[in-house]
Amino acid sequence: MITTPFNPARVLGCDLTEAERLMRGHVVTPGEVESVALRSYPWRRHVHDPDSYWVTIGQAAELLGLTPGQVKHLLDHHRLPYVTHCTGVRLMRRDQIRALAGHVHPR
Repeated sequence: MITTPFNPARVLGCDLTEAERLMRGHVVTPGEVESVALRSYPWRRHVHDPDSYWVTIGQAAELLGLTPGQVKHLLDHHRLPYVTHCTGVRLMRRDQIRALAGHVHPR
């Protein structure tokens, strides 16, 4: 698996200036950035972005070769890792879904 350097702006779905404002200019951990992203990430803006940090159920389904219903089932049964955005949308980390893509089979 290829890992990319941690990029707070990518996690937050914004440019570097906005990321610095959201993080108040402090050096932060990935967990802190993800926590802020769950309140501010504009996920609708990134639904068709092939490089976004986060993916929605539909995007995960495409990456995994499953239907959105199958992905929802996996999420409901805690078979896929996810976080919940403040809007209630379940988001998954693209890199995790890509890593699982060869290992998840529909049930």
